[in-house]
Amino acid sequence: MLPCFYKRGKMRIKLITAIIMAAVLGVYAVSCGIGGDDKGVSGGVPDSKKEVTELSLVCVGDIMAHKPQYESAYDSSTGTYNFDGNYAYVREYIEEADIAFCNVETVFADKPPCGYPTFNAPDELAAAIKNAGFDVAITSNNHMLDQGTAGVERSLQVLKNAGLATVGSKLTEEEPDYTIVEAEGVKVGVVAYTYETTGTNSRQSINGMNIPEDAENRICSFNPSDWHNVNAVKAAGADIVVCYFHWGEEYHSQPQEYQVNMANEMIADTGVDVIFASHPHVLEPAVVIWSEAQQKNVPVYYSMGNFISNQRSETLGANRRNTEDGMIAGVKFEITKVDGEVAYIEMVEANALPTWVNRYKSGGKWAYDIVPLDYSYGENQSLTVSGNVSRADKSIVDSLNIIGSNYDRDEKGRILLFDADKWKTENAED
Repeated sequence: MLPCFYKRGKMRIKLITAIIMAAVLGVYAVSCGIGGDDKGVSGGVPDSKKEVTELSLVCVGDIMAHKPQYESAYDSSTGTYNFDGNYAYVREYIEEADIAFCNVETVFADKPPCGYPTFNAPDELAAAIKNAGFDVAITSNNHMLDQGTAGVERSLQVLKNAGLATVGSKLTEEEPDYTIVEAEGVKVGVVAYTYETTGTNSRQSINGMNIPEDAENRICSFNPSDWHNVNAVKAAGADIVVCYFHWGEEYHSQPQEYQVNMANEMIADTGVDVIFASHPHVLEPAVVIWSEAQQKNVPVYYSMGNFISNQRSETLGANRRNTEDGMIAGVKFEITKVDGEVAYIEMVEANALPTWVNRYKSGGKWAYDIVPLDYSYGENQSLTVSGNVSRADKSIVDSLNIIGSNYDRDEKGRILLFDADKWKTENAED
């Protein structure tokens, strides 16, 4: 059975009733659409009802669970953990999206918690991720096998029990290598891949560990020329396809040549609509690529950095200060329906809101707060209480320099990587 997860009530809908001229709408679809042959409008029916809706997606990078993090979330009086406070200041930005994705870079193996190098987190972290507003947990990363096949299986069960859709690994070989999330009648297909390493005896491996035989067909790792997962999710009816890559070089603030090549190849060959990515634990540039082959613009976030971790200047050294930086990557689509059917889809905005992890002492132990570096971050309670506003100042400067200081910012402070109206004006023929 095709896995579909529903999320309602967050999409902003504007209903427009108009007389649609088939020729005009057909030209519009060809000139600036992402829908391709199957979603372009050709030969529309006069006097049809046209409904235009906006679909928003957000994604964040690595959610990690180092030892100091789970120790800070522990309540000795109850013997339980609570990570909800980590996300208090970014929750509004996650919840306002129609669909929100995150990379969960730990496992849930029903064992005592442990941090690097073989992660295992308390189950309560999954609940906190859901409570923060996330809908899809990505599990394909280089730590997915830290607790073996049993860890892969139980992680999926814990995340699903928390109410999250999952992608990147699966409980059985028969399940598809993708998931489909539906918001207000639009099907968003999601695929996810992690990089492989060289194993022993010519075996596939992740993080230098041979992939167990009983897990080989249940985890998603990438082959730079095999995109069957994308083709499969499109065949299953996805209107929009989102890809996540766990790739790149740790602590490198620029993408490797192979990342750029893979992004361009995947966009041209498959027509994927968005590429989100992480693993380097630092930010890398975000770009919007015009695909001549697909006749559409596609945002690529080469690395969204750490969303939350204990990696920072105090633990890794002053030259690793950028491990404290992350982003909330955002993409908006305009969906045109005719007589209730999706007729045309256009990517109308790509943005990025920088974030910074504030760590400070509170109540005798560390507190971790993800701070959105929007226009009002200087008034953020976490920063004012801790006295760390100046460190956030450094972070926003660094993040703007990496993502692109030449971009405009919206009323909240998001970096506007792409605006469809502006792009059409700049690329209009004389």
